[in-house]
Amino acid sequence: MLGCKSQHGKLITEKIVYDVSIRNTDVDADWWKDNLPGPARDHLVKWLMDGAKSGKITACNSEGIPMNSEDVKNMGSEILHVTFQRPDPPYEDYDTTIRTELDYRDITRVRFMEEWYYDKHSNLIEKKVIAMAPVVENYAPDGKFRGYEALFWVFGD
Repeated sequence: MLGCKSQHGKLITEKIVYDVSIRNTDVDADWWKDNLPGPARDHLVKWLMDGAKSGKITACNSEGIPMNSEDVKNMGSEILHVTFQRPDPPYEDYDTTIRTELDYRDITRVRFMEEWYYDKHSNLIEKKVIAMAPVVENYAPDGKFRGYEALFWVFGD
């Protein structure tokens, strides 16, 4: 049972955090493994991202402190100012601004923070979701994969 504390449950842990893949890129795997069907995945990601950017959902850091609204609105976007040299004589330098935006399809995981309980009467483990976060892959400027990064957290009541 998700989201409910058992009347008979014994607390296993107050906080456990783990990622759940929502998009499987393995074309040989069954569609349902490590995946949410496209429309369900798109709906979940759009609800999280649009809700946080509009302020309908409070985006927080991992300690539950609300983030600055401007930071949330600009989340995933980056502005780079780069100087290039023209390929032809007189090889002048010129400045250019490159703006990148987060593509919602880049959100491939959801990170959960939960409490776990064990109910000895039903012999079940019950979970209570405390918070969830959209997760993206993080790459270094040289393209090397650094790991997975939670964009923000959404805490329940």
